[in-house]
Amino acid sequence: MPDRQESLASRDPAYGWAIVAALSITVTVSYGVLTYSFGIVLVPMQRDLGWSRIELTGAFSLALAVSALAGVVVGAALDRYSPRALLTGGSLLGSALVLAWSQVHNRIELYLIFAGLGLAMAVLLYNSVFAIVTKWFRGRRREALTTVALAGAFASFIFSPLAGKLTVELGWREALMVLAAILAVVTIPVHAVLLRPAHREPEEDPVARSNGTVRAVIGSRRFWQFALALALGSFTWSVIVVQLVPFLLDQGRSVAFAAFAAGLVGIGQLPGRLVFVAFGRMLGGSSLPVASFGLAALALGLLTVNRSEAAVLSFAIAFGTSAGLLTLMTASVPSDLYGQRIYGIVSGVIYACSNGARAAAPIASSAVAMLPGHYTTLLGLLISLSVVATLLGGFALHTEQPRAR
Repeated sequence: MPDRQESLASRDPAYGWAIVAALSITVTVSYGVLTYSFGIVLVPMQRDLGWSRIELTGAFSLALAVSALAGVVVGAALDRYSPRALLTGGSLLGSALVLAWSQVHNRIELYLIFAGLGLAMAVLLYNSVFAIVTKWFRGRRREALTTVALAGAFASFIFSPLAGKLTVELGWREALMVLAAILAVVTIPVHAVLLRPAHREPEEDPVARSNGTVRAVIGSRRFWQFALALALGSFTWSVIVVQLVPFLLDQGRSVAFAAFAAGLVGIGQLPGRLVFVAFGRMLGGSSLPVASFGLAALALGLLTVNRSEAAVLSFAIAFGTSAGLLTLMTASVPSDLYGQRIYGIVSGVIYACSNGARAAAPIASSAVAMLPGHYTTLLGLLISLSVVATLLGGFALHTEQPRAR
């Protein structure tokens, strides 16, 4: 087996690592601007515009819903075409729309802008980035995916405090203008210059041959059990991304502390991804979803019973660690089980489910937080969903462990 792994690794194109480096930079900036900035500017937007929190989070939900639907098409396109034009166009679109977001004055404008941002998300975030990387690697695919995910772990840590500082010093509109410029200056030239398609013969993918067609894969019960588990985990993650800062502000914490805690959730993904690197071979089969979703449940339980600063920071690290495992599980298990040739469309369907759950999270969590018990009720719901995800994911991967590569 080691000889086979070395043989496969020797056939990985050297330029693949340039692709990894490029996408590590652009996905970090894209996540920071397109997702993590929303939770930071949410409360200032609410105060300035006078709209309800549900109305505002509904726009973010719309973006995630569009991203979920578009992700299937984007994944299928990446199975067939070069990523250069697609991702460069996504960078142009995302930058222009974040700038437009900074100038919004009515609800129709807001919702139209966020519908467009959903398309940009489908093109620029992990669902497309992991598909591109997977096309370039076989022998060192796990290492390549992990490298991109490790870089992406810094998105929240960098951009949550940055967006918070910009918002405090300049105002939310000017903060978004600066973030739009950063997105454009970093991602457009990198995508336009460095991206190119991988050349791989379909018959070189024995995993795909042994697992059949896209229809057979997507029609299997285990596929949907796994996809549902990931969707529940993504819902929980999205709730925390959107609601953690407002929750801490409602608890009387400062904007600076809330932004730091949100950033810590992001950088907390780093130890989870390092654990995946160090113990990935041991975290096969059902142990990987149990580790990820189980840790999330424990972290949420801590925040439910203790809301001191120390508990909040401990929660942020533990929950971020669970999310780090979730990201790499989402990226690696489909390629291990179903191969490289159909990875784009298969992962596109999985991300459609996950992003659909993420789309429901902002507005659903805002509604739940208005029920008796408020955020305690919301945290209880998230704990329950994490437990269900643990069971579903463990059962889906119990019968056959993914083939580590």
